[in-house]
Amino acid sequence: MAEPSPLPEQTKAHLLPPGSPEGLIFRGIHASVVVEGGGNLHFPPSTIIEPHCTFIVGPEASMHFGHNVTIYSGCCFRNKFGAYEIGDEVSFGPRCAIYELRAGLTIGAFTMIGAGVCISGVNHGMDPDGGPYRFQPPRCLPVTIGSNVWIGMNSTILPGVSIGDNTVIGAGSVVTRSIPAGVVAYGSPCRVIRPVGERLPATPASEGEA
Repeated sequence: MAEPSPLPEQTKAHLLPPGSPEGLIFRGIHASVVVEGGGNLHFPPSTIIEPHCTFIVGPEASMHFGHNVTIYSGCCFRNKFGAYEIGDEVSFGPRCAIYELRAGLTIGAFTMIGAGVCISGVNHGMDPDGGPYRFQPPRCLPVTIGSNVWIGMNSTILPGVSIGDNTVIGAGSVVTRSIPAGVVAYGSPCRVIRPVGERLPATPASEGEA
């Protein structure tokens, strides 16, 4: 079995005690992170990647991360070809799967991706007469997520989706179509509920709350 590609020297992690002033346990890139595939992968020195994350980058693929990106433990980034462009101050919660965005992935600055989120860029063909689905030609579509977006835990973002700036996607949503800027949206399938900042009408249980 081939040895994993060595990480650049400037990405070596050092351990901080819990509750440190920096607010995170790990700084830099943890030694357990695996990078494979021979593609173009760019981590600025400010990148924080916690243990057991995996980056599989095909020879024709690229992943460029902005400054102060934080990737929590157990995340998997995979792409056979195409480009991932991740803005500054983006965070990925534990166990995110960023899967085969072969037509491209763009995430704007200050966006938060919650734990367990899956972002996918490829669908297999589903012709009942075309043989096994896994061997049918895939359809690849880009995903664009704006700036200052919050994607709630365990949501799924499907190929071709665009999410506008300042939008909040509720936990557990399945985003099958594009969502505009500045709204709260959730559900399966995900739909717009209200503008950000607009409160829902009071219910009897909440009328007495401050």
